[in-house]
Amino acid sequence: MASTWRKALNIYELSQFLCGTQLRARVLVIHGGGQEETQAVPLINGCELLVATPHSLLRLLTQKHTNLRRLCYLVLDDVDILVEQMTAELQSIMAQFAEVLRRRPAGLVIPIQFMGFGSHWTVGLQRYVSAYMSGNPLAIFTSALEAAVFAKVQHRIEMCASVDLPTHLLDALQTLHAAHKKIVIFTSHEMELDRLAQLVDGYADKAADVVLFGSNKLGHTELVDLRQAWLQADRGCDGRAYMIMHDDCYEMLRIVDADAIIHWDLGLKSMVRFRNRLGCMQQHYPVSLQETHAGRQCLSVVLVTEKCVKQARTLVRLLRRLRQPVPQKLQAFHKGILESTNKSRRCIDLCTYLKAYGFCRDQDYCHERHLVVRSLDTPGVVPYYQKLPTAGQVKIRVVHVVDVTRYYAHVLEHKSVAGEVVTLTATYRELAIDLSLYYGVEANCTPHGVPSLWDVCVLKNDKGVSRRVRVFFTTKPRCGLNYVQVQYIDEGGFSEAKVSCLLKLAEQFRSIPFQAVEIYICRLMPSDNDISWPDTASLMVHELLHGQQFDGQIQLALGNTLWLDPLVKRSYLAAIKVYTNEFTVRNRLLMLGLDNAQHLEKLRKICEGVLHLPDNLDAATINRLDGVLVCQTDVMKLKEFEDVVVSSIISPQCFFLQHTATEQELESLLDVINEGDPRSRAGQVDLSPGSLCLALFPGTDDARARWNRGRIVSYEAETRKVDVFFLDFGDTALLPQSDIAVIHQAELKLPCQAIECSLLHVSPPDDDWTDKNADALWDLTHDADERNTLLIAKAVGSSDSRYTGNASFLVELYDCSTPQDILIGQELVARGHAIGSPGSVQELFPEAAVVDTSLPEESYAGITTACAKLYRSKERAERVHLAKRISDIAQEIAQPEHDAVRQCGGIRSLCRLLGFVRNEEILTCLLQSLNCFIADNDDNKDEVCREEGIRAICRLLQCTSAATVQEQATLVFARLTSNARCCAKIRDCGGLALFCRLLLDVDSEAVLPNICLALKNMAEDNHKNCTFIKESGGIARLCELVAMSDDDIILEYAAWTLEKLSMLNSNCDVIGQLGGVEALLERACLCDMDSSKLVLRILVALKAIVTDHPNNIQRVNDSSAFFRLCDRLCGEGDEEVKKVLQQIASRCTHQQDASDVLNMESYTQYNSDDEGVIRIVRSLGEILGAKSAVETSSRGQHEGLDEDVGPNASLLLDDRELLELPTDRESSELVRQSSSQLHGKQVTTSWLPESMQEDLPPPLLDLPLRPLVCWSQKRTLVQLAVKLMEVKRELTTLEVDQNHIDFSTEAEGKTWRLHLELYGPVSLLELVFQGTETIVRLHKYSPGTWPRLLYSSEKMANLMIDFDRFIDSDSESEQLAFHPRNKSEIA
Repeated sequence: MASTWRKALNIYELSQFLCGTQLRARVLVIHGGGQEETQAVPLINGCELLVATPHSLLRLLTQKHTNLRRLCYLVLDDVDILVEQMTAELQSIMAQFAEVLRRRPAGLVIPIQFMGFGSHWTVGLQRYVSAYMSGNPLAIFTSALEAAVFAKVQHRIEMCASVDLPTHLLDALQTLHAAHKKIVIFTSHEMELDRLAQLVDGYADKAADVVLFGSNKLGHTELVDLRQAWLQADRGCDGRAYMIMHDDCYEMLRIVDADAIIHWDLGLKSMVRFRNRLGCMQQHYPVSLQETHAGRQCLSVVLVTEKCVKQARTLVRLLRRLRQPVPQKLQAFHKGILESTNKSRRCIDLCTYLKAYGFCRDQDYCHERHLVVRSLDTPGVVPYYQKLPTAGQVKIRVVHVVDVTRYYAHVLEHKSVAGEVVTLTATYRELAIDLSLYYGVEANCTPHGVPSLWDVCVLKNDKGVSRRVRVFFTTKPRCGLNYVQVQYIDEGGFSEAKVSCLLKLAEQFRSIPFQAVEIYICRLMPSDNDISWPDTASLMVHELLHGQQFDGQIQLALGNTLWLDPLVKRSYLAAIKVYTNEFTVRNRLLMLGLDNAQHLEKLRKICEGVLHLPDNLDAATINRLDGVLVCQTDVMKLKEFEDVVVSSIISPQCFFLQHTATEQELESLLDVINEGDPRSRAGQVDLSPGSLCLALFPGTDDARARWNRGRIVSYEAETRKVDVFFLDFGDTALLPQSDIAVIHQAELKLPCQAIECSLLHVSPPDDDWTDKNADALWDLTHDADERNTLLIAKAVGSSDSRYTGNASFLVELYDCSTPQDILIGQELVARGHAIGSPGSVQELFPEAAVVDTSLPEESYAGITTACAKLYRSKERAERVHLAKRISDIAQEIAQPEHDAVRQCGGIRSLCRLLGFVRNEEILTCLLQSLNCFIADNDDNKDEVCREEGIRAICRLLQCTSAATVQEQATLVFARLTSNARCCAKIRDCGGLALFCRLLLDVDSEAVLPNICLALKNMAEDNHKNCTFIKESGGIARLCELVAMSDDDIILEYAAWTLEKLSMLNSNCDVIGQLGGVEALLERACLCDMDSSKLVLRILVALKAIVTDHPNNIQRVNDSSAFFRLCDRLCGEGDEEVKKVLQQIASRCTHQQDASDVLNMESYTQYNSDDEGVIRIVRSLGEILGAKSAVETSSRGQHEGLDEDVGPNASLLLDDRELLELPTDRESSELVRQSSSQLHGKQVTTSWLPESMQEDLPPPLLDLPLRPLVCWSQKRTLVQLAVKLMEVKRELTTLEVDQNHIDFSTEAEGKTWRLHLELYGPVSLLELVFQGTETIVRLHKYSPGTWPRLLYSSEKMANLMIDFDRFIDSDSESEQLAFHPRNKSEIA
């Protein structure tokens, strides 16, 4: 524990350094002044070393933030101050610790030790040791003076003139008690030794007494002999031993057994020598703290003359500490010294502690003035001080904060007691300009030279700014440079400056008074018995007051200092033309300190008889000043998002918000107010405008009337009606006088909740705001039942308030309760109830002001300007004309210039404008323009993504049902979804859900193809999106479109989307269950044979759906449509269509492993009883011109097969080499190699007709390949080993989402990709790169053994069990066996 916050911080910093570097212990510090709250949580978490002031520790113990149960070592720093000045707090802490010790178990061994360090031994310290330190505590004294105090050495003061010293010396020797046998007489002057020797020799009994003489001229041997003689002087004789000694001999003689000492003089260095002299009696001091009476025989006689001016203070303090009476002569002498000292400090300022608190605790040590001097402290007498008013009120602007109660300010205005207002001459700005101009000329910069204390000069800093300063402290040279401490007399504040930077003050600036006036807040002092304010508290006050204007009542004026009470922050409300009190500074700062009620009284007391002061304020007046009603309004935090509701609306540029965080507090306060019968206080209210009151808010059908806090706007005496503004809601009402009651300050403790705000970037659509505009804003911020909608507000600036008295905030309001976040201001503009403000044009369309004017307006450069004009236009016809003009420009611009449109801000402008438009015709034109620019241009698509164009279009699709807008908007999305970055943004903005909803709700033949195309792009290679579309009902709607739509484009895009969705087995199941397979077959049969592209699209989708899916294959076998289709294509049709149909047939006839069927004979023997298969084979043979093979197969069914079935039998092999795109369930090895090895047998494509071989798709080797994967599992783990060499780690990506895995990488010069739909959900544990494989370790959400790895029961050729890593299930560890070579292999 430390006595002050400053010492606590010093101990903390040193302890933190030592403990942090060596002991690794946590150190915390707590003290008052606003710092405790920040340390509450760390203290709850615990620490090894706590540094605290007693008051703070006691408060935290009371609040249960900590306890003393683990306390082992209690160290008291400045223990003498703690026990004397903080007795009650220390006793309370020790009592709590005693209770802790009493409750500790007997067998618990915890070291306990008390330690105290102090500068003085006091009576209170003696009592503390006796009460709390049992046994025989160890006391160590490093000061002989404090040891003498502990021993209670008696001091007898003899006041005399210098000429009477011999007489008083002999009297002292005469009066010494008989027990004092060894007496030392000290002097600090060598010339006095002979004189003393003669006096003592004449007094001593030559027969019995021994007189010794110790001079600083004696040699070492002589001093040793002298010491021996002293030690033996009292042996065997009844006389006394006298030692006349110079102070310089003390170190050699080391006398410790004297009974008494006499101070002939005190010398110039009296404190050090005085302590040494007292050490001569230490042998008689108590040797333990229990010996309380052992030192009473020791006596110190001090002869004080008129020369002991400096030493008198020390003697008085010493006697007071010992609680010994101070002789009256010494008291008078001491008082005269103080008065003389204060008079000698006439040029020194009045003590800052005296001005701040009314007293100076260390007045004996303080070097400042403590007396009021008429010639210095009368306002206006000193020429370089302003003539300050002594009564009335002043308006000030705070320019510098020294600490919590002391500031420097510029006085702006004075209002006399009679009410006369005088605006003081504002010379500061003119002075600053003149100084800069004058000292900006190098010839005028004359060095000041060596400064003296209180010199006024000019300090020119490195930036060339010149300010007047006053030297108030000089320091020792450092690094060859001289420095001084200076005070800025016009701005306030202090700093250190180089002497070389000080310039001589020109004569024209000497007559200008100091512009900075010292200001003190009255009746406030630091907490915890401290006299200095913590830095944290001063910083808080700086943030609260600096640069602000305040109104203060003058209580006292001395010199250049004003004492103000109260000091109030006031605001002018332009709407109701009154001033309101935001807060009083003293009441706000009371949480940082304590009330100092006697402050002003003490200040006036020291001025009595010196200055004429105004009448003193009585207690009632002081209470009235403290009781000034202060109304503080809640505020928004700039640049932060906060939850709010709208409580009242005057217009979009003046409405009121409430924080939802304080909603419950407000309700509780209003409940308390209404339960207290406010009507009993009615009729006592000050009805002047601006007065605070309670007012009865009129009731409605849904709510009863309630008393609320309000401010009076006006009063009509004739009708006795009062116009009231309600402070918590922002409403106004005209009420009868009987509904107005007195409000108490306690009811204003909660800040008023109505926060005045205005919307960012909006202006009235007409000359001024109308009720219709306000109603539109109300509808946007409330639901259909008139309940508040929870909004998010972000304050971006503030201005003067017109209603609430704090500030009006410029805000952005967001409604996040809808799928798409709504920016309220933007929506208001879009609905035509506002237009963009002039200031927002530059922000939204910065390029509009800097376009190249040399280009014609019809060029791409005119798009940004047209967007800006449309944004600000009020006329609908003009807006439509501008939109059509933008569309015409977009259609006329050639493809190569689309990049230039982006570079000049055209894409950005279109995207931003979309959020501010709701007119169908305008939107259609803007979306058409955007479609032109993003077609086949990925850079422009990225620009749309960056500029939030995607979010704006999503919002449009949500709130519009216009067919043309939907068509153009979905077309934009259909094109944007070809860009991967745009796909991710669309998903984040809820676009995928929007597409699915539109797919279900829209029947337009112009919109549905765009939606299908967008869904197709979103689903491609993205299992998350595929799953979402399925769960949103998208697959069911697509199957319905395939079955029912008459539009070929819709049918084509729906089939294409189903193809992409079939990448997941679960989606294939849904498609089959919903009749998608049959629908595709039927539509393929019904298609015109000239529409080969449509038929091909349907068959490719069908092939993807049935591949490796037995149920869908069976659905094909059971459908007559497939055979009808084969019959239709027999001998006619596109070759590509026939090829895909052959692939479908191959899959349908190879339900088992295709490698088991190598010729027609084995196939027909295996399926000899399957009529459906024979029909497929016959139809397929007819299509491919292999009818003889089919006939042979048919005969073999009844008669047996010929051994030679011909080359066409190979057509029934698994033809994965013929696919356009490899599916995710096929082995990449079949694609990567020119031939495939199936169970040791080589299958080639040489049997194909040359025409079909030429039609094989060439880019197969460029497609992503599927690697070989070996897998193993435990109850909680799954491990995949991807068999690839030379894997590029930086190009490897792995996504794990529930039971889906998406792995891609580059290795061996190729791109590899792996999509797996696992049996159950997992999470990623680790990704490890090894030499020949990449290990993926997964954690099962549900422990257990999976029957297989994949969700589907189908087998994949590139997937096998990892037998090399098989671990017995009885293994103790769930860790699968793999061994990375080094730590760097772990990703």
